[in-house]
Amino acid sequence: MHSSRSNYSNFKALLDMGLRVSDLLSIVVAARIAYVIRFHTFGMSNAYVGAQAMVLVAAFAVFGALKLYEQPLEERPARHFCCVAASWIAIFGLAISLGYMLKIAEGYSRGWVTLFFSIGMVLLVLTRISALVILRNMSKHGVGLTSCLLIGATDAGLRILEHSRNDPSLGMNITGYVRTPFDQEGPVDLESVGTLNNIDAVLDSQAWSQVLIALPVNKAAAAINHLLDCAEDRVITVKFVPDTLGCELINHRMDDFAGTPVMTLRASPLSGYAWIWKFFEDRLIAAIILVLISPLLLFVACGVKLSSPGPILYRQRRIGLDGEEFEMLKFRSMPVNVEKGKVQWGGAASKTNTRFGRFIRQTSLDELPQFINVLKGDMSIVGPRPERTIFVEKFKQEIPGYMHKHLVKAGITGWAQINGWRGDTDLVKRIEHDIYYVNNWSLLFDLKIICLTIFRGLVHSEKKVEEAAAAESIKV
Repeated sequence: MHSSRSNYSNFKALLDMGLRVSDLLSIVVAARIAYVIRFHTFGMSNAYVGAQAMVLVAAFAVFGALKLYEQPLEERPARHFCCVAASWIAIFGLAISLGYMLKIAEGYSRGWVTLFFSIGMVLLVLTRISALVILRNMSKHGVGLTSCLLIGATDAGLRILEHSRNDPSLGMNITGYVRTPFDQEGPVDLESVGTLNNIDAVLDSQAWSQVLIALPVNKAAAAINHLLDCAEDRVITVKFVPDTLGCELINHRMDDFAGTPVMTLRASPLSGYAWIWKFFEDRLIAAIILVLISPLLLFVACGVKLSSPGPILYRQRRIGLDGEEFEMLKFRSMPVNVEKGKVQWGGAASKTNTRFGRFIRQTSLDELPQFINVLKGDMSIVGPRPERTIFVEKFKQEIPGYMHKHLVKAGITGWAQINGWRGDTDLVKRIEHDIYYVNNWSLLFDLKIICLTIFRGLVHSEKKVEEAAAAESIKV
């Protein structure tokens, strides 16, 4: 059994090393193929060999900086492929910038550069597809699966059990479990091999390669100490799967702080390089969109001004990132001072709008000035929709996890909105989608939401208007 575990671990290490080597070979091969296609000769000139070397150096730096090889290929292929694409774009951006600064960019064929980039991207993706196929075939045939003992059928333990069965590529085969006083009620679809009281005999009953302790965090200390004592004279891997007693974890991870393990239970996904990618994504897309829609902005502004007296823009204090207030911009769709008096959440269909205001609300054209908020850094293109301060104070007391959505910037569109949870729809469902977005953020996910917004989210359907009219407004 120990040999099986070692073989699996060694194979994963070899595969990781193979990916690193194949990436460098892919770059060399891509440069050579591009040269042959462009110049119809195999022997590369010294200038192009130097450019190839420059890209290799950039690749070594960027792959390391973006921690490409730390992205689990077999667990989240889409995120890994997205990281590969982003890395390759960054590599070429770095190489081209360096060539421009050294004033040597004009000496290279644009056709060769384009072919080099395209072929390199294809080869980098193909190597990972091959590695993924190898991993999954190996797991399908049970090669290298680790025999595991699960201690505790808590929520966390049962999730581990379910994932290990559904995804053999994780390399884990849970074959028995130890009953504890903290297990979930009802039968567990796994053979019980003992209890905490006879754990020493359980460890002797089979050559377990790995033990997973899935217990509530406030009850696990004694069990962990006892198990580590029992495992002193055995070659066995011990892992702790903390059950957080129903608390929702957001982007949890284990870090090393000056040699001390620190477990992050709840954090924003947008830190480090992720923050940089999000920053450029927002500013670039917002700037392009504002330029493209400038005639439309002028048309809507004139329509608002001619439809009723008052300012063109409507400014409202909303809550965004880290629970901080900001001033959100919209085209005014209601007469001036119509909201004086009692403020209410919902009831969109019953609100007093101008005729032109009703049109821009139904087509979401009133939201267009928020691209200015994105350029200012108050909002993002994609993220949870922001609410007014008075409603945030109310909802955070009523809806569990409501404030978690403020771990990222508020957005013009979001995962909840493109799934129909907007306007006067179920607020709990909307928050569930917002938290899903926070937990699963990636550039690829953002682009998917943006594309779906174009096809789904620009116009309120009649069904949504009817739902809005039927919904019960929440008075504050």
